[in-house]
Amino acid sequence: MPAKLELELSKEQVLELEELRDHAGKPYLRERTAAILKIAQGRSGREIALHGLLKPHWQDTIYEWVQRYRAEGKAGLEIKS
Repeated sequence: MPAKLELELSKEQVLELEELRDHAGKPYLRERTAAILKIAQGRSGREIALHGLLKPHWQDTIYEWVQRYRAEGKAGLEIKS
């Protein structure tokens, strides 16, 4: 069984992500930040992928968002051209 995905965020990171989740102009950014915040609260990637967002996703998609956030911060959540 794979290890549980964990993410620790500072108070500043939580505030930044909550602001983005609540006010980003692009819906996909609001969805991705919501997923990141739920991972930080201890929910599983599988649970979030299946039931935690407006529509289901592959759990690997959620894990990819977390990895990109870890590597690049909030810029990693944006779609690259």
